[in-house]
Amino acid sequence: MTVAERYAGYMHGLVQNVVSKIGPRESCGDGEKQLGQLLVKEWEPLCDSVTTESFACHPRAFLGFLPAYALLYLAAVACYWLFPLLSSLLAGLAFATFVLELMLYWEFVDPLFPREQGENIVGAIRPRGEVKRRVIVSAHTDSAYEFTLWYFLKNASMPIVVLGVLASLFLCVAAGAKTVAGGGSEAFLTAGVIAAALYPVVGLFLFWHTYTPVPGAMDDMAGVAVVTGLARYLSDGKQGDGFFPEGTEVVLIGMGAEEAGLRGAKRYVEAHREELERIPSYGLFVDGVYDEKFLSVVNRELFIGAKHSPRLVELAKRAAAQRGRNIKVTMVPLGATDAAAFSLAGVPSTCILCQDTSKLVPHYHTRLDTAEKVRPESLSVTLQLIIDMIQH
Repeated sequence: MTVAERYAGYMHGLVQNVVSKIGPRESCGDGEKQLGQLLVKEWEPLCDSVTTESFACHPRAFLGFLPAYALLYLAAVACYWLFPLLSSLLAGLAFATFVLELMLYWEFVDPLFPREQGENIVGAIRPRGEVKRRVIVSAHTDSAYEFTLWYFLKNASMPIVVLGVLASLFLCVAAGAKTVAGGGSEAFLTAGVIAAALYPVVGLFLFWHTYTPVPGAMDDMAGVAVVTGLARYLSDGKQGDGFFPEGTEVVLIGMGAEEAGLRGAKRYVEAHREELERIPSYGLFVDGVYDEKFLSVVNRELFIGAKHSPRLVELAKRAAAQRGRNIKVTMVPLGATDAAAFSLAGVPSTCILCQDTSKLVPHYHTRLDTAEKVRPESLSVTLQLIIDMIQH
């Protein structure tokens, strides 16, 4: 029995309690803030300090432009026949917005959406002796809007999404070429017909997501429970019942607005850049925990272009091997985690998952993400890995 197994029941109970009593947690919404208040109460007896850090963002911008994407494409198709230059510009704007906002996580169209206040909950556990390094352990407190296409179409939705994005690029190039050539050829007629025929695919972007957040047990209440389990473990260690760090400050963060484009993580890095640079700091982020057989450590995130710390990835591999566990080194092919915001800012980081990233599992960003999907063993295995990494 590992030491982390002592906290499995507590962590799983916390997941069940939050999902059943607080429920879904929209980015910057009441549910997210209620969970923040609960974490303050849970963490205050366990940490040396707990603070609530407010930040401003535009949470609906990240996915909110998708209906506009479909409408821009429709307008571009309509303009193709008589105003090809305008068609190229509209299609190019649609494509660029998708890439910049949803793939690279730039806050490209955010000012066009309502401004709201989010919260990061930060608990600090000071070590014995002088602080020589800092380990940030974090999970996000919000849950995603339901992705309608993913719920109904499952893995079949992915080629549809790819085709829908490439359609705007195709139309942009075709309309631009028609503008330069002056039109008139049969090839341009064919390109216009193809672009029009693709609209039913692009039109599905109108229904990409609802504005109803999902329960968010796996993503990411389970991660929050692991972070809280770590707080209890270190509190017990400080009282003499186990390990307690010397020289390593442990900072726990319940990060807000991750599902709104990593806004909470971005704001934290901006606000704490000086102290993150002054003391060697490392980030361990926990996300997507439901089945320990998919224990994974992330080395890169393709969409946002983040490369995570090779040192931390190797440390995770060694720590898992010492427990006789297999751990997969994986990349995040779609979307991004809060770890990306830290790695891109120069803070060595990685993300720990217990999620099958080779496909869209049915409960990822859907109403099926309930507490019953989260195995207590996945929580204890993840917690033990985090503990072992901190010890090393």
